[in-house]
Amino acid sequence: MKVPSLFGILMLAAPAVLGAQQPPAPNATPAVPSGFEIPKDMTTYYVAIYVKGPKPLGESAEHTALTRDHLKYIRRMIEEKKYMFAGPLLDGGDKQGIAVVAAASEEAARRIAESDPAIAAGHMAVEMHPAMLPSLASLVVKY
Repeated sequence: MKVPSLFGILMLAAPAVLGAQQPPAPNATPAVPSGFEIPKDMTTYYVAIYVKGPKPLGESAEHTALTRDHLKYIRRMIEEKKYMFAGPLLDGGDKQGIAVVAAASEEAARRIAESDPAIAAGHMAVEMHPAMLPSLASLVVKY
């Protein structure tokens, strides 16, 4: 019989303990019961997982141009603090990259991600997942 890890137990118990049955207000910090050691600056972000889209491109001049536009878009989103950070996944699978999106709602985060030229062209698609993370407001991404 496999014994669950403390992390696994906390992940299962956290929604009930933190009152996550109701969706949190955007960027709201949940009330934390005494005795739980949870960072005080927790913030709602949206994790965008870039996946292979319905119109993949082989190696071509079009692929190179689209990749250049995709990277420019990501840089602009980081500079505008709409993406806190972003980067590729390196295992060669269907999931190609991630971005942590700062937005007022999941719909707003999805609109931001879907404006990426690679997603708009169908080369990639996006999965969106709300996440409660420590504040990333002081994070600096250098180019």
